[in-house]
Amino acid sequence: MEVIAVFDVLRRHIYLIGALCIVTTLAGYGISFFSPLIPEKYDASAIVLVRPHRPIKIEPNNSGKEFLDFPVGQTPVVETASKTYIQMIQSPALIGRVVSELKLDEKPPKKEVEDGTIFTQIYAFLKALYDDVEPYLKDAVAFVKYGRVLKDDPFTKAVNDVSKGLVLKAHEDTYVFEIKYSGEDPQTAAAVANTTARLFIEFIEKMRSSEAKDSADRLKSELEESRQRLVDTRESLRDYKATHRVFLYQLEYDAKLKVISDLTVELAKLDENLAAGTFEAKTDAKKRARLLTILDEHRAGLASLPTIERELQLRQADVDVANTTYGTVAKELKDAEIMSDAMPEARLISPASVPRLPSRPRRVIIVLVSLLTGLLVGVALAFFLEYINRRVRGINDIEDFVGLKVIGTIPPAPHTM
Repeated sequence: MEVIAVFDVLRRHIYLIGALCIVTTLAGYGISFFSPLIPEKYDASAIVLVRPHRPIKIEPNNSGKEFLDFPVGQTPVVETASKTYIQMIQSPALIGRVVSELKLDEKPPKKEVEDGTIFTQIYAFLKALYDDVEPYLKDAVAFVKYGRVLKDDPFTKAVNDVSKGLVLKAHEDTYVFEIKYSGEDPQTAAAVANTTARLFIEFIEKMRSSEAKDSADRLKSELEESRQRLVDTRESLRDYKATHRVFLYQLEYDAKLKVISDLTVELAKLDENLAAGTFEAKTDAKKRARLLTILDEHRAGLASLPTIERELQLRQADVDVANTTYGTVAKELKDAEIMSDAMPEARLISPASVPRLPSRPRRVIIVLVSLLTGLLVGVALAFFLEYINRRVRGINDIEDFVGLKVIGTIPPAPHTM
C-alpha cells in the first residue's frame, strides 16, 4: 500500500483514532487515582555514615595479580563493605525488629472522613467497600492457588512488605548509605526509614563493643600469661647466674684470661732462669710446681666458660622474647581499650523527614503511555476496519476488483427543481 493510501486510511478514521486517544488518556488518568489498583507511594530517605575500622588503602597497581599478562579485576574493599552492610540491613531479623517496634503487623484504625466535597465522599465510600471485600478476594485467590483457604501470618506479611518497600543504596567510593522506604502513609515511611537506620547503628555499635570487649578480655589473659613468663625467665636467668657466680660475664672472663696470662709469664720467667743456670733448686722448684697447679686450675675453670656462656645467652634470649611479647600484648590491649571508648563507627547524618508529596504514581508517564496506547490501538483498528470494509470508494477500487482500466466516468446529473 502506498504512503498516500496509508494517510488516506488514517484521514478517513481520524475521529475514531482521536476518540480512542482521548478515552484511553482519560481512563489512564482516572485509574491512576484508584488507590486499590495503583496506590500512592511516599518516599522517605535516611542517610547513614559508616566509618571503617582502619584506613583502607587501594593500591594503584595490580599487585602482580595477572592472568595471561592481563590484569585481573579486583573488587574494591569499599564495595565489599557496602554489600556487607546492605545485606545486614536487609536481614529478616533487623526488619522484624522494625515491624515489632512500629507495630506494622497490626491493622491501623480506620480514619473518620470529615465532611468534604462529593468526590471525597465517593472515594471514602469506595475505599471502605474495597476494604470490606478485600479479605474475601484474598481467600478466593488463596483457594485458587493452594486448593484451600490459607491465612497469611500478619507479622510475616508485614516483614515481606517492608522488605519490598525498602531500597538501599551505597554511594560509590564513599561510606555513605541511603536507606529509602516507600509506603502508602508518609508518617509510616519516615518512621520505617528512621527506625531501620537507628537499629542498624545500634547493631553496628553493639557488635563493635562486643568484639572490643572480647578482644580486651582475651588480651588481659594473654598479658597475664606473658607477664608470668617474663618473671619466670628473669628468675631463671638470675638463679643461673647466682649458681655459677656469674654477674658480669665479659668482665669476669677478661679477668680470668689476665690471671692465666700473668701466671704463664711467671712460669716463662722461671723456665728462662732454668735455661740460664740461675735456677734455685728448692725455692724455684716449689714455686714452679705451685704456678703449674694454679695455672691448671684456672685453665680448668676457663674450660667450663663456653658452656656457661651458651646457657646465659639462651636464658637471655628467653628473657628478650618474653619481654617483647609482653610489650606487644600490652600495646594491643591498650588499642582494644581505646577502640572500645572510641567514637561510634555508624552515625545518622540526615534523618528521614515526612514527605508531603507522593512520589508515585507518576501520572505524567501514565498519561503518556495511555495516549500512546490509544494511538496504537486506534491506528490498528482503523486498518482493521479498512480491511473488512468491502465497499467501493473510487475508481482504484473498481480497477482492482475488475482488473480493467476505466475509460471514462459519468458525472452525476445535477438536481433540477
